[in-house]
Amino acid sequence: MVGLAAGIIDATVRAATPLILASLGEIISERGGVLNLGVEGMMLVGALCGFATTFTTGSPWIGFAVGTLAGAAMATIHAVLCISLKADQVISGVMLTLLGTGLTTYFGQEWVSKSIDGFETVAVPVVGDALVGLPLVGPALFENTPTDYLALALVPAVGYLLFRTSLGLEITAVGENPEAADTMGVPVFAVRYLCVILGGAFAGAAGAHLSLAFSKLWVTGMTAGRGWIAIALVIFAQWRPWRALVGAYLFGGIEAFVLRSQALDPTVTGIPLAETIDGVVSLLLRPQVMSMYPYLATVVVLVLATRRVLDEQVGAPSALLDNYSRETE
Repeated sequence: MVGLAAGIIDATVRAATPLILASLGEIISERGGVLNLGVEGMMLVGALCGFATTFTTGSPWIGFAVGTLAGAAMATIHAVLCISLKADQVISGVMLTLLGTGLTTYFGQEWVSKSIDGFETVAVPVVGDALVGLPLVGPALFENTPTDYLALALVPAVGYLLFRTSLGLEITAVGENPEAADTMGVPVFAVRYLCVILGGAFAGAAGAHLSLAFSKLWVTGMTAGRGWIAIALVIFAQWRPWRALVGAYLFGGIEAFVLRSQALDPTVTGIPLAETIDGVVSLLLRPQVMSMYPYLATVVVLVLATRRVLDEQVGAPSALLDNYSRETE
């Protein structure tokens, strides 16, 4: 059981990383006033481009960079449609998710049977080698892939950007009241473009992590709804990076538990499963049922978080979904 617990903790870190990256990007985009429902599609494109590039070049770092740029390119389409052409943000985002799904399904067929080396785990410098042997948490905390460490480092970096810099103040102003920000000389359209493209880059990086570090394979639809979970995490986090980190580990833990539990032998305790639990619990532990738990948890947490947002009167940026135009002044 100790080995099972250690495996779940280790898998939690791996599963949380794409959620951290994608939710951070969505926080930046939404704080700038633009909702991006295309995260799922951008993650898929980032995953495929990163995998194909790594397979071709042999370098996971080049693949990761290309996957990140692919997500940014997809986000640029969203930015042009919503910021310049004033398209509906919801429709544009859903369209990009469908586009990303279709493109990766078609172009990803030739990569399905291939595998790569990808990113290998490395110990934390100085202290990692000494602490990696700690029971349960050693490998999970002190021996991870470079992209796991990158995701953790980006949490305080994004927090500092949003709350401690002049650019962060401009992003907040544009997301809350673009008219007033424009009057004060803030380049509203440029700031929004930056936020959306950065958000897409984070989503592409999240997808690249999935194919280069998490699975080291390309599987059609491999994001499996993680983009939508990341969007829900933004509400759970109340648009704050540190809370998104907590939410990502919560959902990552649920996913890790489900995956590890599905791999268990029903007689792992030495007693047949059917003799120790009744039919209802047996049904709940079936792999087909357990696979829905991460998404069920998303709905539950989203409802609870929404109630908390309403109770505390802490809402989304006021100008979210508002396609600002000077002609409307």
